[in-house]
Amino acid sequence: MMNAQKNSLRNSILASTVFDRLMPWAAIPSIGLLGCASFVGCQPSSSVPPAKPSETVVATEEPSARSLKDLIDDTLAYNRDRRILSTQRNAAWQVAHGSVAYGLDLPLQVGNQRVSAFEYLFGGGSMRGWQMALGGTNPNTNRPIVKTFVEAGSYEGQGQTHPPLDLPITVDGKTLTLEDWGRSAQYEIPNNTFREYSWTLIALTNLFPDDYEWKAADGKLWTLEPLVAFEAKQDLTSSPCGGMHRAMGLAHAVQYWKRRKLSFTGGWLEAQKKLKETVDIIRRYQNSDGTFSTNYTSRPGTSNDLSTRIGTTGHTLEVLAYALEPEQLREPWMEKSVRRLCEMLQASKNEELECGGLYHGLAGLRIYRERVFGHPDS
Repeated sequence: MMNAQKNSLRNSILASTVFDRLMPWAAIPSIGLLGCASFVGCQPSSSVPPAKPSETVVATEEPSARSLKDLIDDTLAYNRDRRILSTQRNAAWQVAHGSVAYGLDLPLQVGNQRVSAFEYLFGGGSMRGWQMALGGTNPNTNRPIVKTFVEAGSYEGQGQTHPPLDLPITVDGKTLTLEDWGRSAQYEIPNNTFREYSWTLIALTNLFPDDYEWKAADGKLWTLEPLVAFEAKQDLTSSPCGGMHRAMGLAHAVQYWKRRKLSFTGGWLEAQKKLKETVDIIRRYQNSDGTFSTNYTSRPGTSNDLSTRIGTTGHTLEVLAYALEPEQLREPWMEKSVRRLCEMLQASKNEELECGGLYHGLAGLRIYRERVFGHPDS
């Protein structure tokens, strides 16, 4: 993979590092456990202006007749430009999921204006279920600890877009940076009462890849390996969303360790084994139409509900798109799943969909697109 593509892929991993992954352990007392709850959905907007001639929109020919790359691009463009979240109708957890797929490019309707959701919220904007606050001083940096308070729903998500560590964040009228938030999350790891570290792994392996150990709030030195080992022992079938978020954390950990070109031993080896077992089960339970089991890794299954199939296939595809090697992503079973997800999203383009499943699926398509075909702008 060329350096530009590597950077692009890294850039397509972390909006949820900012929105979702830091939230669970940056403001632990205020976050509710959720699972894959359904709230007000993500509906097509009738007020979206027609696309400019240069913009990509969903073409009129049948999806099966089109190239996979074009099908992915059009699916991503349509759902970005035609499903507009708003501060009036939607909640912060839904924006967090939208950022998973689109990062800085996710639009948000604020009154009569359409702005970058990411820049709006981190620039001090307000929205239902979103609050940031300062929480003392981080002794490792001698800078403020940043806490985020969000309603149940923002606990889940997989990511896109890597903003720079010096990205400004406005908290209580004070300008801080993304790095301050990341270091706060790193410091607060012992206070994770939920005992789910997948978000931690995704954030820290991408935000601070060169940090081998650090001192946390309990005064002890921490490394990533005990977190990796803990996650590798968890039962995915009893975890939220079929364990796909935990699987995504393991995928990030394994890929991170590969990039460091270090031996897989201890917790890292357990994570590698667990991830391979998970991928094998996913493939074994794949449905004949390309969708993945609506029961995830517990047993085979499908559903008559299109939104359910989009959600389960989308969650699963997102993990595979990051976990597998590029040559595996080009195998027929994977191409079939990608095409089928695009077809389902095309079939439901005028329907309101549950935001979590929708954006996880779109995130999977984006990761797949970048790893197989490169970034659209490269």
